[in-house]
Parts: sequence; C-alpha cells; structure tokens
Amino acid sequence: MREKIFDMHCDTILEMMEREQGVKKNTLHLDLERMAAHENYIQVFAAFIDQKGISVSPMTACVAMLHKIHEEIEKNKDRIRLIQSEKDLKAAAAQNGCGAILSIEGAEALEGSLSNLWMYDRLGVRLITLTWNYANELADGITESRGGGLTDFGRQAVAMMEDMGILVDVSHLSRKGFWDVAAVTKHPFVASHSCVYALCQHPRNLDDEQIRLLIDRGGGIGMNFYPQFLSYSGSCGIDTILSHMEYILDRGGDQTLGLGSDFDGVDTLPDGIRGAENMQDLIDAMRKRRWPKELIECVCFGNFYRIFAQTLARRK
Repeated sequence: MREKIFDMHCDTILEMMEREQGVKKNTLHLDLERMAAHENYIQVFAAFIDQKGISVSPMTACVAMLHKIHEEIEKNKDRIRLIQSEKDLKAAAAQNGCGAILSIEGAEALEGSLSNLWMYDRLGVRLITLTWNYANELADGITESRGGGLTDFGRQAVAMMEDMGILVDVSHLSRKGFWDVAAVTKHPFVASHSCVYALCQHPRNLDDEQIRLLIDRGGGIGMNFYPQFLSYSGSCGIDTILSHMEYILDRGGDQTLGLGSDFDGVDTLPDGIRGAENMQDLIDAMRKRRWPKELIECVCFGNFYRIFAQTLARRK
C-alpha cells in the first residue's frame, strides 16, 4: 500500500462537468481508483470560478459544481468520505481510504454578501481561495495591475471565515492582499497551491518574505506542479518540484510544506507526472534524496492534516 497523501488543490470538479465524467474512474488527472492505491488520500476539491469564462452568475456556477461533487461522493460513499468536521477528518485518517474536503477558488461566488458564506458553509465548504487571478469584492488577484489589497468586505469575510472554521487561502492573491490577510487574521492561513519566486520569477509564486511569514505563523504551503510556476522554460520534472520544496525546507518549513498539485487545473504537468498515479513516484524521489521518513510523512500528509484539524476544531 502506498503512503498517505493530503493534496490541497485540484480543479477536477469543473473538468468532470465539462467532460461529463465521474470521480470513480475517468480520463482526468485524478479519480478514486488512483487515489485508493494509497493507504489514505485526502483531496481538497475546488469549485473554480473563472469570472471571465462563465455565462452564468458566480454563485450559480459555484453551486452547480458543489452539487456535482456532492452527487459523486454520494454515488461512491463506500469509497470516499466527505470531511466537514474534525470528527470526519479523524475518521477519514483512521479508516484509511479516500476523503474529500470542499473548497471554493474565487470568492466572487459570495457575490458581495456575507450571508452567502453561511450558505456555502452549509454546503460543506471548508476552505476558500479569496481570489483567482482577477479582482473581486474581497481583493485583487495577482494579475491586477493596481495590486489592491483586501477591501472592507474582504476583511469582514476573512474574519467571518475564521470564526466559522473555514480555512483562508491566499494562492492567487495580490501581494498587498497577502499582507493584509497576515495583518487581520488570528489563526494560520495557507497558500494551497503555490511555488517559490526565488527559483522561478512568476508573479503567482511566493517570495521569501511570504514564505517566512507562513512558516512563522504556522501556516501551510501546498507545492504546485504547474511547469510554468516551477521553471523559466516550462520544462521540468520531479526533481524540479523537489528543488522548490527543498528551498522551503531549508528555511525551516518542515512543518509548513505540503502538496497542492493543481491537478486538472493545469494544461501540462512535469515530466514523470501524469496524474495521481505518480504521487508515489514523487515520494520515491524524496527517498532517493535522503529525506527522513518523518519529514516525508509530514510533507505528504501530516502538515495539512494538522492545519485542517486546528481549523475544524474551531467550528461551533
């Protein structure tokens, strides 16, 4: 049986809808058959809102995606558990098998209303990526030239998320937005699928100060597998992923680093990675580089298990 995996980000829901496929077995990057090869595989499934690519309202698009993943989990409830509470998380880890945590990527799905945050909570959402690349009611995304930070509504939403036990995610967020989140939060937050700016100067990547803050605050960094974030040329392999990981580890990130593959959210993957079936190859490469067993367990599962356990424990 392969080692435990906790992956903080995939866009498989949208791909399943667009290609009319299911989660049990498909032609995408991720499905239950490949996840089940591991002793334990917890996946954060994102409802991705591309505000410039949808013909309906952000809320309508988001609810449709959440409905899709709820349907898939119900159809396969003998193989995958929906994780909504600390109790669910502990049970998923204890019983092995597969677990699903639901997230929203792009808080324009709130449509400027805090009451909608309550609704998404009831639909099982336990992590929200505040922006995608563009601006919304909460903040500016990383591609917005003005680089604005959190709005007043964004500050209110972040505070409410913390009170509700919904994890705050800053991947895609503007630099100023990141530091605004750092200023207003009381609890650890995460960059669910990001890489290292010092190794590949893409605006989506985290700079050294951001990495330091996440380490110091007990937050998390999920390593993204997208070649354009890993290498200037876009040509890379498993060793490139590990180089980004080791950069964070060398700065004391052994309790911070994790996985954030971005499966089904990217059009290419590094050489040697076709999808979830290659997670074990990544772990084997860690061993070849003489990573200690305890470190591999923390990075591949334990760190984000701990962060989610702390977050879900705050739920009232």
